Amino acid sequence: MDNKYAKIAVKAFEYINAGYSAEEAWEKASCEFYKKGSPSQKKGCPRNAFLGLTSNSQSLAKSKNALYARKALDILRKNPNRDYAIIELWSLVVEEPKTHNAQMNIVLALWNKGLVC
Repeated sequence: MDNKYAKIAVKAFEYINAGYSAEEAWEKASCEFYKKGSPSQKKGCPRNAFLGLTSNSQSLAKSKNALYARKALDILRKNPNRDYAIIELWSLVVEEPKTHNAQMNIVLALWNKGLVC
């Protein structure tokens, strides 16, 4: 789990368990790894992937990155014993070729730690 966004996701999940909302948890955890307000701290793709897996907000659940994360989680659920590489999982999630922006890092970090199932 060498990706910073994967580490942020795991830390943010700990904050959710401590009583923070998913949005607050991501904000708090991301500021531990990046300067508050920096482009990396505010990056939407990993944030929305995380919120798509952890937030109850209907508006957040509709973002494309939330949808990508949930689709990846569905793939993992169907093949729980398979060890997916990030790029392989991403290629199964998106229909057209496009570059991933840490969405699968988030999903795999939470899945591999048993935080989402």
